Amino acid sequence: MIKGFIICFAVLFVQLAVLHVVDARLYTAQDIRHTASTVVTPAKNDDEEIES
Repeated sequence: MIKGFIICFAVLFVQLAVLHVVDARLYTAQDIRHTASTVVTPAKNDDEEIES
């Protein structure tokens, strides 16, 4: 019976580890696509307008 609990918890932790890795890879892929599709516009600096 104790062996069954140990095997059950071992399988549970393996499943959680696999889900964590898959989840991390999916979110990383989404972040890369999101940052690649957005265009960053430089902020206008008020100091430059005063000097010229």
